[in-house]
Amino acid sequence: MLTDQERAHLEEHIAHYPEKRAGAIYCLYFMQDKYGYITKPSLNLVSELTDLSTTQLDELITFYTLLRRRPVGRNIMRVCDSISCHTRGAKKVLEAAENATGKALGEIANDGSVTVLPSICLGLCDRAPAALINDDRVEGELTPERMRMILTELAEEEIKLSEKPDYQNIISMLTPQDAPAKTNEEVM
Repeated sequence: MLTDQERAHLEEHIAHYPEKRAGAIYCLYFMQDKYGYITKPSLNLVSELTDLSTTQLDELITFYTLLRRRPVGRNIMRVCDSISCHTRGAKKVLEAAENATGKALGEIANDGSVTVLPSICLGLCDRAPAALINDDRVEGELTPERMRMILTELAEEEIKLSEKPDYQNIISMLTPQDAPAKTNEEVM
């Protein structure tokens, strides 16, 4: 799972805190960055490193919405559904996303291009309804039509990527979530 160097890095990070559990969030993000989401073996390892139970770690993961226990698409779109965005049409924007991807919120689009997630406030109330794509691209004043356009763009980027010669080899090395989707029971 982790190389000796990676494990030593996490142990060194945890050692900076008076209590091991204080390093849990860092370790969980590290695992998510490595595997695309926090797998059961990753959870067990973080539990071992931090002296927190897997139940306590799951509680952290469900509290921090940027942590993931399931595989996701190559793009993650977080659509704010807090009060400002809700009153300006976030519900219709989210419905448009479900219709465009053919998947429920939180599931991977059939082409693997995106996972759309409802999100707590993104701090973009002046641009409501707003979304954040891959934690660095902001889309504001969304409408159902704009949502469909964005999802089409992401799907087209996926097609362009798939036409590159080494795409499948590169993707399989970088994103373990490309493996066949697991059920919730398999992930947990």
